[in-house]
Amino acid sequence: MNKERVILLFIVVLSLIPRLLSLSTTPPSIANDEINIVMNSKSLMATGANIPGVVTGVIGSSSGDLSGGIHSELSSYFLIPFYIIFGFSWVTAKLPFVFASVGIVILSYLLVKKLINRDAAVFAALLSALNPWSIFFARTAYESVLSCFFYMLGIYLILSKKGWKIFYAVPFLLIGFLSYFSAKTLLLPITLSLIVGIKLMKPKISLRPIIFMNIFLAVFIFFYGFLLNLSPAGVRFKELNNNKISVIVDKNRKESLDIGFNNLFENKVVEDFRIRAFASLGTFSPTLIFLNGQPESIPSLSITDHGPLYLIDLLLIFFGIVFLTRNYLSVLYFLSLLTTVAAIPNFSNLSGTTYMIRTVILFPILTIISSIGLYYLTTLFSKKMRRFILLFFLAIYFLFFGNFLYQYFGRLSVARSEGFFLHERVASKYINLAMIKNRDVVVLSSDPKFLFYRYLFFSNLYKNPNDVGIINSKLASNIYNINNLTVLGNCLETYEANKTYIIDTKLRCKEINGLKISTILDSNDLYTIVNDRVCERVPMQDYLFIKNTDDLQIEPLLAEDFCKKFIINRNR
Repeated sequence: MNKERVILLFIVVLSLIPRLLSLSTTPPSIANDEINIVMNSKSLMATGANIPGVVTGVIGSSSGDLSGGIHSELSSYFLIPFYIIFGFSWVTAKLPFVFASVGIVILSYLLVKKLINRDAAVFAALLSALNPWSIFFARTAYESVLSCFFYMLGIYLILSKKGWKIFYAVPFLLIGFLSYFSAKTLLLPITLSLIVGIKLMKPKISLRPIIFMNIFLAVFIFFYGFLLNLSPAGVRFKELNNNKISVIVDKNRKESLDIGFNNLFENKVVEDFRIRAFASLGTFSPTLIFLNGQPESIPSLSITDHGPLYLIDLLLIFFGIVFLTRNYLSVLYFLSLLTTVAAIPNFSNLSGTTYMIRTVILFPILTIISSIGLYYLTTLFSKKMRRFILLFFLAIYFLFFGNFLYQYFGRLSVARSEGFFLHERVASKYINLAMIKNRDVVVLSSDPKFLFYRYLFFSNLYKNPNDVGIINSKLASNIYNINNLTVLGNCLETYEANKTYIIDTKLRCKEINGLKISTILDSNDLYTIVNDRVCERVPMQDYLFIKNTDDLQIEPLLAEDFCKKFIINRNR
C-alpha cells in the first residue's frame, strides 16, 4: 500500500471516531423527520409498503394521515440493507448516514486531487473529516447528507470522465435528486454549473456531452414534476409559495403614509422577492456559518452554540480564494458557482427556512476551499518553516475541533434534548416499566402519532413482520394502541384508579397532582403521571440532574435508577 493510500486510510479511520462515538446517546433521542424515515424503512422491509402516515415522493403506496410525513423516494430504502445485516436499532438506522458522511470525506479528497493536486487533497480529506456539519448529520437520520454524497460523486465523475462517459454520473445524480426533497431544486443548477466549469477549466473539450446531459436531466425533472403533481406528495408544491404574503402586504400598507406610489414598492411581487432574498442571503451569514449556526428554525438541526464550520475556516477560506485567484481562477469560478446555487432551496421554499440541512453541498464545498487555503499557507514558507507552520495551524484547528466536541457531546444532549424529543423516549421507558406492574397505561398526547412511533421504536415492538402488518392497519385508522397501552390526542373528564395516565401539559387538561416527566435542561414539566405504580417507593428529586452520557442509556435502566434520574416528585 503506497503512502497516499495509507494517509487517506488514516483520515478515514479518524473520521469514523467522532461519527460513531456514543451514537446511541448523542443525540439523546430522535426527531420527527428521522422517526418517519427509520420506521418507514422497517415497514418497507417487512411489508413492502410505506408505514401509514408517510409518503415517499412519487413512489410507494400511502395511507393514513400524511401530515408531516412526506419524504424523498429513496431515503428509507438506504436503511434496509443495514437492518438486514445488523438488525433494527437506532444505531444501525444511522449507519447509512455515517457512511455517506465518510464518503464525502473521500470525495473531497478526490475532487481536490483532480482540481488542484494530491497535497491539497490530503488537507481536504482531513478538514472534511473534522467538519462539524458532516459529523452532525452523520449522527442523525436526516436525508441531506445522503443527497450531498451522491451529488458530489456525480460532480467528481463528470470532472474525471471524458466524452460521453460522463453519463456514468447520471444514476448517482438522480439518486441524489431522489434522496432529499429540497435537493431536487439543486440538480439542474449543479449540472449547469458544470457546463461553465468545464468550459473554463477545459476549454478545448467538447461541451456536447454535458449539454445533452443537462437536456436529459431537464426532461426528467419535467416528467418528475408532472408525476409529483399527481401524487399525494404533490402538496409540497405549496411550499414554493407563501400564502401569508397578502397579509404582510396589507399590514405594511396600513402602516404607511400615502406618498403616491406606495403600491409600486409594496405589493405581492416585491414582498415575495424580499422574503426569498432574505432567506437566500441568510445562507451565507458569517455568524451562521462560522459562529453559532443561527438562525435555525428547528432545534434538532443545529449544533449548540456552534456553526457548521469553524471560525478558523473563515481565515483559511480567504487564503483559499487568494490562492485560487492567483493560480486556478477557473476552479474558483466553478466552486463559487456551486456555493451560490446552494442558496436555491431556501430561495424556492417559503414554508420555513432551514439553513443547515437544505443547503446540501454548501458546507462541504466551503470546507474544500478552506483546505485549499491551508495548503496555500504551507507553500508560502521555506521547507524548514513549512512543517512548523503546518503544525501551528493544525494545532489551532484541533483546538476548534475540541471545542466542537465539547459543544456536541457535552452540551447538545441537554440543550437540544427536547428538539430530539427526549421526553418521549423517557415516557416510552416509563410505559414499559408500568406494564411490568401489569398496569394499563393511557397517554394523552398533543401529538399521539409520533409518541406512538417512538414507543414502538424504543420498545423494539416494530420488528416482527406480522406485528408490523397489524400495527400498520391500526395506524391507517389513526388508532394508537398496543398491548396495555392506549395513546389519545385529547383530554379525559375522569381518570380510572386502576389505570396509569401520562398527560401532556400542552393539552392543558384539568390540573391533577402527579409525578412529572420534565426537560433535563431546566426541569420544565412536559408530562404529568397520574396513578403511578412504578416510582411510588423510590425517593425522587425536585429537579433533573443528568451529567453523564451513560445516564442517557435509558432502556437498560432498572426502575429505581430510572425514577431517580428522570422522574420528578413535586408533591412533597
